Amino acid sequence: MNAQIDWEEVPEKEFAMYKKRIEIVELCLDESIDSLTKKEAKKDYCRLYSVSDRSIRNYIHRYKKKGPRGLLFYRKREKSPRIHDESLRKKIISLVAEVPTRTVSKLRKLLHEDESYRHQIETISDRTLYRFLGENGMGQKERYRMLINTGRKAYHAFEAPSSMALVQGDARDGIWIPGPDGKPVKTYLFLWLCDHSRKILFGKYYLSEKLPCMEDSFRYMVLRYGIPDRCYLDNGKVYISRHFASVLAELKIKQLHHRPYQSWCKGKIEACNKTIKYEFQAEAQLAGIKTIDELNTAFWAWAEVEYNKRVHSSTGETPDERFIKGLPENHRRVGDLEEFNVMFLWKENRTITKYGKIKLHKNQYPVEKLSHGTVVRVRFDPFDLDEVYIYDQGNNFIEKTSPSKKVNNRAPSVPEESKKDPAKVSQDSINYFSKLREKYRENVKKQNEMSLSGLKERDKKEDNR
Repeated sequence: MNAQIDWEEVPEKEFAMYKKRIEIVELCLDESIDSLTKKEAKKDYCRLYSVSDRSIRNYIHRYKKKGPRGLLFYRKREKSPRIHDESLRKKIISLVAEVPTRTVSKLRKLLHEDESYRHQIETISDRTLYRFLGENGMGQKERYRMLINTGRKAYHAFEAPSSMALVQGDARDGIWIPGPDGKPVKTYLFLWLCDHSRKILFGKYYLSEKLPCMEDSFRYMVLRYGIPDRCYLDNGKVYISRHFASVLAELKIKQLHHRPYQSWCKGKIEACNKTIKYEFQAEAQLAGIKTIDELNTAFWAWAEVEYNKRVHSSTGETPDERFIKGLPENHRRVGDLEEFNVMFLWKENRTITKYGKIKLHKNQYPVEKLSHGTVVRVRFDPFDLDEVYIYDQGNNFIEKTSPSKKVNNRAPSVPEESKKDPAKVSQDSINYFSKLREKYRENVKKQNEMSLSGLKERDKKEDNR
């Protein structure tokens, strides 16, 4: 005979879930309700209570076999008599309630540090602690719910299915170098990482964290490795700008952002940034870096020779090997280079003067095909003001023009690199980066030779045909 259930002892939360299960099961078994309504109800239930369709099928099976009581999953459990000290039991519960992610080993260490519980915890096994937590509603699933209720979440390791399916982007502080006036200025690194392979796709140091610097690094990354399916970014101003959003839309790249103050969501690139800080930047600060160009060539050599060819602890493969293996055949690349570059041009409105010129960042550019007084849209590369493109207000291209009077080579928001030496220099660091640069140049040379030999073999085969 089945044991009787004391319904008065069933907790309110468990009883509420029992009623929900009964409701969905009886709805599914009701022949008077059409299949579409049942399907929508099951879908809503799965989404609301985070269960699968298979779970609902199990509910129906239990209902048919045991009746309604088969859907009550609550069983009264006696508390473990093995932890006799009431104060110790309360202490364990309070420690878990404070930080639900604390493991049994962590709890043991914390209690061992407290002289009041040191002797008692040494006599209790891990199995007893696990059993005690389970009996007091603090098992793994219950602690996960506690995380959600406190506004935090438990995370699992996520990995993109293929190379370039997801690219993570981030910026970090770089090293200090002398500015144009001799005073130290800080550099900033914009970095792009392949989520699947952990390969550094591209990174570049700048003297500014502004939008043109980020877009410049993104453009280099896309030109070199192709167009990613998605980009995972934080909520920095440069990443949520209207101009960058338009570039991603043109390239049909899905843009993903994590919530503010949750940088751990981009764990892979955060870990990479940490490696860069302690392995590359610590040496670069002592290597006698004179300019941004020197800093970047050192970084590119380090990334290609060391980081991308080192076996990654999570994947068991080097980022280079994993990237090549995981790259799909239908991976998108830039087709029209001119059209691609136009996406990144800045836009500003200017009025043609009576002298037939427009002024842009103190430079003057002649406009021949439109009359004075006309308002035009000027599109230009903020890193290079040698040429600008003139459009009318309907976004129709009119002409390309060069400056008749040139004051600035680039937009004022993009600083020029410094040419002066840093104060402290380490010969060991200089030798380290010199060797890295040599290896990097050798690798690039080999890759170019392989590409040329492949083209020659292909041409011979075509000639034989």
